[in-house]
Amino acid sequence: MTKYTADADNQPKGGHNRRLALGIDPDDFAAEAGITTEQLRDYERTSPDHDFDREVARRVTATLDRLERTHPNMGEGFSDHPDRNSPILVHPNGDAELDHSNHERLDASELENSGLAGAIIYDGNNVELGRVSHLHGSGSMAEVVVSLTLPGQAARQVALGISQLDFMRDDTGRVHALCRLTMEELSMLPSHHHHH
Repeated sequence: MTKYTADADNQPKGGHNRRLALGIDPDDFAAEAGITTEQLRDYERTSPDHDFDREVARRVTATLDRLERTHPNMGEGFSDHPDRNSPILVHPNGDAELDHSNHERLDASELENSGLAGAIIYDGNNVELGRVSHLHGSGSMAEVVVSLTLPGQAARQVALGISQLDFMRDDTGRVHALCRLTMEELSMLPSHHHHH
């Protein structure tokens, strides 16, 4: 393990402050950086005049740089942005980048209200568009009612055909979907109102 003393480019306390500004907890960040939580804690607690692990420093710095570049508004944290004008990716694992190509697609038998309610809907850029409120019907003919939260618009509900959403399960088992419509197309949809 190569150790070296902090220099201007890699200050552990600076990395700690940057991580806090992103609002990512240590376990999530360590997983994102490919290190253990203990390695992250040791690194962040190192004072400027003490040695620390160069590989840990490199991984922490690279991960911070990537997260800050990918989501410059993340200083607000991984939770929903208060005014929703700058949507922030929300992911339970703290992952700033979701690779949907390896996610298991749901089959028709799983397309029912109990399994889809609350699922996050993303666009092609991994921006959260809203969440599934509920379904009318089931299977391939179901209508999905989505609580839409588009930038610059008041939150509202819209109805989508289930074929307009690609439902999948990530490696933690969390169900989510990619929307085949653009933000512009979604913004032009009429609001959905319940008929009793």
